[in-house]
This record gives sequence, C-alpha cells and structure tokens, in this order.
Amino acid sequence: MARPGFVLEVDEKTPPIMAPAGAELRLERLGIGTRAVYPADAVASSDPTALIDSALTAPLDSYSLASRLQQDTKLTVVVSDPELPLPRPQFDPRRTLVERVLEAAARAGVDDVELVVANGLRQRWSPAQITAVLGDRVASSFLPDGLVTSHDVTADDLVTIGEAGGGPVRLNRRVAESDVVVVVGLATGITSACPLSEGLTDLATINRMAGAHATDEARTAVEDLVQERVDAFALVAVLGQPLLSAGMRFVSKREWEWNLGDKAAYAGVRQVIGAMPRNGASLVHSRMSADYAIIDVVAGAPAAVRRDAALVWQAGNSVELQGAADVLVVPVWGAATEEGPIGSPLDAAHHALVTAAGSHLGNPYVRDGGVLVAFHPLPNKFSNRRQSAAADFFAKVLPASTDPGEIAAEHEPRALQDEWYLDLYRKQFAHHPLRTFHQWYRIASAAERFSDVIWVGGDRRSAALLGHRAASTYADALEIASDAVGRQPGITFLRGPGLALGDVR
Repeated sequence: MARPGFVLEVDEKTPPIMAPAGAELRLERLGIGTRAVYPADAVASSDPTALIDSALTAPLDSYSLASRLQQDTKLTVVVSDPELPLPRPQFDPRRTLVERVLEAAARAGVDDVELVVANGLRQRWSPAQITAVLGDRVASSFLPDGLVTSHDVTADDLVTIGEAGGGPVRLNRRVAESDVVVVVGLATGITSACPLSEGLTDLATINRMAGAHATDEARTAVEDLVQERVDAFALVAVLGQPLLSAGMRFVSKREWEWNLGDKAAYAGVRQVIGAMPRNGASLVHSRMSADYAIIDVVAGAPAAVRRDAALVWQAGNSVELQGAADVLVVPVWGAATEEGPIGSPLDAAHHALVTAAGSHLGNPYVRDGGVLVAFHPLPNKFSNRRQSAAADFFAKVLPASTDPGEIAAEHEPRALQDEWYLDLYRKQFAHHPLRTFHQWYRIASAAERFSDVIWVGGDRRSAALLGHRAASTYADALEIASDAVGRQPGITFLRGPGLALGDVR
C-alpha cells in the first residue's frame, strides 16, 4: 500500500524542493513556514482483471453486464476521451476494460458490436491512436470493417433525442439507436465530465454545457435527458499516482530521500536540457511515460459510477490542510502539458489555474483575493497541425479582449465557421476550434478569485496577453505579490508530478 500524501512545513533543515518549469527541472529553496503538499507515493501497477470482473458481476444500481446482453442486442462500447494525466500512462487501462466487455459480449453471442470514441471537441482518433490505446487485438478485429469510429460534433446524421438546457439535444446516431451502451473510462480526479453528454452530442449542446454562458442547470438537464434516453452501463478504472521510469523516478521522490543515484540522475537531466535547449527538452520529455496503478474498478449505472469513482480517488489522494493560504505556488512541468515537451501558454495557464488550483475539496487553497504563483516559461509555441486555432486565438483574440462574454459574442462565431479549422478537425486530427474558447473560459473563470497571477521565468508578453504578470525569480514573484498579500503571507506549494487532493478545513 502506498504511503499517503502529507503536508511538509518548511524549516531551516528542509532541502530545496523540486519546482519544474516547462522543460526545466529546478530546485527552489522555499521560505520558512511554507506548506509543501506532497501527493501519495506512486506504486507499480498490477493485473486489473480481477478488479474488472468483480465490478462487472456486482455493479452499482444496475443489473450485471452479462444479464443485459442477449444474442440480438445492439451493443455499442463508448470509449471516453478525457484529459488524461501526464506523463502519459505506459499502458492504457482502457484496453483491458474494453477487452473484458467484448469477451462478455462474445460469451452472450452478441454479433452487432461497434466502438465509438467520445472525443467531443478533442481531436478525432487516428487508426494509429486507436491501436495504441485499444491494442492490436481490438484494432485488427474492428478497424478493417469500420466498426471503430470517433464522434464528429459537426456530423449531419446526429439524432435529436429531445430538448434540454434551452435547445435540442442531438446525439451520436449509433449510440442513440443501441440497445445497450457500455461506457469505458478512467477516473483521474474528483470531477469528471459525462462522456455521453459532452463527448457524443452536437456542437450547440456542448456549448450550452461548457460555453461562456453555460449553467449548472443546463448541464444537469442535458445529462438527465441523455441518461433517460440511453440504456448505459459504465465501467471506470480509478488511477493512482504516476510512477516514472527509473531514470526519472527522482522527480516523484521526496527530496530528503534522494540517494546518490537520484542526485546523479537529476544532474544528468539538467545537463541534457542545458546543453541542447531545444532538442534536450524533446529527448527528456517527448517519450515521457509513467506506470499508473489501478486503485479500483467501478461499474454500474453511470451517475453512481461517477460518484463512487470520485470518492475512491479522493480516499487515495486527499491531504488535509488547515486554513486557506494567501499565496498558492504551482510548478507546471513540461510533462504535465499535453502538446509538445513544454506546452503552450494556454496549456500552462489551464494546468495551473484549473487543474492544479482546482484540485481541492470544498474550500479553495487560497482565500479570495490571494495570489497564484506558477513556474513556466510561457513560450509562444503551438502545434501547427493540432493547435492552429489555439495559436490564432492567442495571437489575435486575446490582444483584442480577454473577457469571455465579449470573446463569445465577437470571436467565437467566426472560428466556428472557419473551414480551415473544421477541415483540420475532420481530416487532420486537430482539436475542434471551440475547444480553445472553452479552455479560455475556464481559465478566466478560475482567475477571478485571484488578485494576481504571476509566472516565474515566464515570457512577459505571453503573461500580459493572459492578463497576468511575469517575474524573473521566485523571490521577485513574492515581492510583486506583497502588494496584495503583505510581506509575510501564508504560502501553500503544490509538489508534483501527480496532484494531491487538498481538503482545506
């Protein structure tokens, strides 16, 4: 069993703490009294088959999967496509989950089986990606006959299943017409989107649920309608913390427990990145992966599964904190962003403000009007193929306005009608342009509770475009923050690479 996470109060004997920034691995000496929050220790994975079989035979609020399958059942296996944890898993547990569902279908004699990827606004999966995630066995059996498809939010043949949240809800045709839908997914945090409602509906419905003017009522109404119209069964694996490969394992270890090998590995990685600033980052980060243990597998009615999976993740990852801080410090590592070895400014801002600062239970880490300090260089770099819309958003939209309401009214409609962006989404496996707008709406909403957001080592122009500030050093960032929080602020530091779940009392 893994050691639980804990809070370290920094004193005179505390060594410098790991504070990655983009591609750089660095050690930062924190001020006395700073609370450093460490996640639970990572452990090696084991065969999850027994957990899966147990979940399938004793589901939550549902009959067992085997009892729901008949020879004439029209079965669709929905593969959710959430924001996966980074570093990427060495082995994707969704493969084993899908294989066990297909084996159950084969035992029941089910012939009409298809797989649909619930990618929503994210990139549609290429055959290579389908093979990488689901494995050769599934890919060779279903891909040649076109029985694995990625959802297209712009498709013309979506089926209207009713009205909710202020408009019609159009759903993936195959899913809407299936007798049984098995939703396979991963739980990597306390909250997760409903794969059916956000991953398999049309553009307008997704925008009502997650756009600039979205409401909790609209989201709930759409989810309730989809749940009513689709006979769904969920199967979710709850992941633990990332266990990095031997050469990078020092990142996951507590600094005072580093041995000579860990110190040598740290020095070696810094040398590689320092000697070859561009290629060095790619060598270290591009193939970064980690082993994720499966804490548990939960199956049954989708709403119950999402609730219980979140509770399981909470039990394995929560760390109790006493009182909200004045300053929250968040390192943003290159391996913790999705695109490239470093990631774009939008990726970094989303990770710091939404993913990290939002990884709390109940009370936030920081009091209202506090300050967020993040470590990242904020280079103005985007993937030409997958992030063309994001690059244009950063270069053209943010200089004009950072206000979500104004952006949604004046800039979002043009992006949704841009044939180049849509062609990249449909044919070149790029993200849908609306994804960038939704990403910004979440960033802007999360930033509202802070009086300032300061990027240590960040590009000043990139920070200014985000509406934030940049500082050369951590000490400079605290000096800037002192205008809002004083000279002796309470500071909480989130130590990665995995995220602890802060339960602030």
